[in-house]
Amino acid sequence: MKARFAALAAQHGLTESGLVAKLVSEVLRGDASVTVDASKDSGERVDGVEARSDDRLTVRLRQGDRGRAEGLAEARGIKPATYLTLLIHNHVNATDVLPSRELDALKASTAHMAALGRELRKFAVPNSLGVEDLSALRDLLEHVRHEVASAREASSAVVKRNLQSWEGARA
Repeated sequence: MKARFAALAAQHGLTESGLVAKLVSEVLRGDASVTVDASKDSGERVDGVEARSDDRLTVRLRQGDRGRAEGLAEARGIKPATYLTLLIHNHVNATDVLPSRELDALKASTAHMAALGRELRKFAVPNSLGVEDLSALRDLLEHVRHEVASAREASSAVVKRNLQSWEGARA
């Protein structure tokens, strides 16, 4: 039966799934008892374009593109489909969305820098510092120097990975 169905699909110039879709469509068109709630079928409008809940798209990649996309996605720690979705979203919306792991790393660095800034403000009060305060200040400044260097390296790595990932195929 499967071979006969495949032959029938081929005879009509369709894939087997395409023939099934046509058959289902014909059955539903002829059955008046089946109704579809139009409010569920249509989605909200975004920037004048109707957004549908079934916004799925099949993409046929050129030879070698899948491997490169998988490599770029792996470098960012996300799945290839998520990477390609972000890439398309960024392109059509002219934005630069970071994957959540990279965004979390930048947020953590920023929060850490803010905490260091609060610590430094303690020493900015215009009063005389004692020997213990000077020692604590020296230790804190060394810690700040180390943390700033680490945060700069982490942020730089995120930005570098971001640029390589989005623009790597063009380079």
